[in-house]
Amino acid sequence: MRKNFSLLFVGLAGVCWASSGVAVQDFFSHSTKTPMELTNIRMFVSGLIMTAAIFLSGKFRPSFSRLNRKKILWLYLIIYGILGVVMVQFTYFQAIEIGGAAATTVILSATPAMVVIWESFYKKKFPRTVEIFAVFFAMSGVFLLVTGGDPTKLLVPLGCIFWSLSSGAVFGFSMIFGKYLMAEKIDSSFMISFGMLIGGILTFGFIENFDLKTFFMPDVIFDVCWIIFFGTIIAFWIFNLGLKFLTPEEAAITSTTEPASSVVISYLVFGTSFGLIESLGIFLVFLAILSPVLLGRVGKVPKIKT
Repeated sequence: MRKNFSLLFVGLAGVCWASSGVAVQDFFSHSTKTPMELTNIRMFVSGLIMTAAIFLSGKFRPSFSRLNRKKILWLYLIIYGILGVVMVQFTYFQAIEIGGAAATTVILSATPAMVVIWESFYKKKFPRTVEIFAVFFAMSGVFLLVTGGDPTKLLVPLGCIFWSLSSGAVFGFSMIFGKYLMAEKIDSSFMISFGMLIGGILTFGFIENFDLKTFFMPDVIFDVCWIIFFGTIIAFWIFNLGLKFLTPEEAAITSTTEPASSVVISYLVFGTSFGLIESLGIFLVFLAILSPVLLGRVGKVPKIKT
């Protein structure tokens, strides 16, 4: 039961990120702000809110004490904040600005394959049958639902391809490294909130003229609020709840709800229609999501004491 809820949480996180991607694209269509500036405001505000929340919940002190007892964990948390939080979002925003959300989502479907290949290489084992099937279903489904089966629609700017693949790589890193920090008895909510806060503070150094009021103009304020609350705070919180009891492979595969949700949200918000091929793609993506449950565990998850 706990594992099924974990799969659900990670899947819902993908839905939140999908809605955030739509908001990001709309934001850039109404603003001259750069991806780094949007990353900065997203990280800093989200980090402040989430840090305050865990402090009030009583989860702050145990993890903070653990970091002070083992000082090297502070360095690991900074690395997680830079690579596992800031770079994931900066590269994602950069790709959307250059090539749009649809093209970025297609390329990001390579993330599960990256994670499965890395885990197989690191553990010196061949991918299990369920992993191979799940990755195949996920990537095939994403391809069909976004392109309609026409590979010519994948002709996107080189910059979008580069930043999308980079985002997929650092996203895979965030899942693998995040599992390590959890194994060190660092609370997942503490980890993500401090990672965001650290990242938000560091990214101020890359912004020449910070102007907060421009993020609250009437034509972008809804996008910014949606990105911060649903696309960041809620998405990362429930994703890390699920990640605690899943392998990195399972989390990567299950989070492919994002592209499927992108199609549905685009239809509801912008009236974008999809036909038989796209519907088949959605079916394949959700088949990939269910495969860890239908075909068995992808791997044993180490029991973490809390």
